[in-house]
Amino acid sequence: MEKFIIFMWLCTATTTVDCKQIKVDRVKFNDQYDCTVYGYTHSTKLLREFGREEVNKLNLYTKFLCIPESAGPKTET
Repeated sequence: MEKFIIFMWLCTATTTVDCKQIKVDRVKFNDQYDCTVYGYTHSTKLLREFGREEVNKLNLYTKFLCIPESAGPKTET
């Protein structure tokens, strides 16, 4: 079975939308399900760490993408 990798961004939507890719503790998963559950769980943890006031003030949100490893960026070894 092919592995999946996650890409995650933290975004703010004030006068403009600005997203920065963030590092996550884990990047490779056994399947789409594990990757997606991790994405939502990590998003919740991150937003809770920022707290209600900061999330509301900066209009923070996360987005993530789970893709098959074979479709991901190629690295030279």
